[in-house]
Amino acid sequence: MRRLEGHTVLITGGASGIGEATAGRLAEEGAHILIADRDQDGLARLVGALEAAGRRVEAAHYDQSRPETITAMFASLRQRHARLDACFVNAGYGRYGEFLSVDLGDWQRHIDVNLTGSFVVAQEAARWMADAGNGGAIIFNASTAAAHECDLFAAYAASKAGLLMLARTMASELGSFRIRVNVILPGVIATAMTKGLLSEENYAETVAAETPLGRFGTGADIAAAVAFLASDDGAFVTGTTLVIDGGQTLHGYPRWFAADYREKGRPLWRPYLVNGHKMA
Repeated sequence: MRRLEGHTVLITGGASGIGEATAGRLAEEGAHILIADRDQDGLARLVGALEAAGRRVEAAHYDQSRPETITAMFASLRQRHARLDACFVNAGYGRYGEFLSVDLGDWQRHIDVNLTGSFVVAQEAARWMADAGNGGAIIFNASTAAAHECDLFAAYAASKAGLLMLARTMASELGSFRIRVNVILPGVIATAMTKGLLSEENYAETVAAETPLGRFGTGADIAAAVAFLASDDGAFVTGTTLVIDGGQTLHGYPRWFAADYREKGRPLWRPYLVNGHKMA
């Protein structure tokens, strides 16, 4: 399909993982891809690979934790491109940490990257789209952790949950500009962020066994959903969330960690395994 022929699409956090997969998919569908990331080596590698495949792509270097670099990036892009048709606000940061041990610095970094940085990116993208007068689509990458309790992930989940209401407010305010705003909620996806835990003995098998569709997700699964929301096929979809988890949350949020609550005081949290396997 070439649903995005002639479209210009910005993908933040695009040099790896879900962003990389989405850049490839949207480029295949005809879009001119602007890949933004702080990883300059990753940007160069991906841009080179896409160009070698005949795709239209360019890199933009920025740091989502520093709003001034976001503003500067958009100013530079707007000098070279008359319009922006879609923006996938994908860059994020996540670290595990027991609530009692999370320090203010780590909490603040989650807020700076996942919430404040995403706000600045989305605001700049929306201003560009509104000025151009051609409408557009903004898609936030949140997480199923934004809507379900997730042990040892308080800072990440709270920062991602903020995106849900931000997107709903934007969808209402920006509708008159024909700018659509939606949120995707990926479940357990095989990326660099989840590599460590999925490599735990038996854990990947446990996730697959507990997921109704029998596997954990891939970047391609997310990219397909973003392609739909960014294209005219999603022209009447705004202010909503799309869960992409293979059914993982049908029975509640899949547990990454567990503790024996019979132990009074500070419990020992360990990777959660089921189906006959013991906690590591």
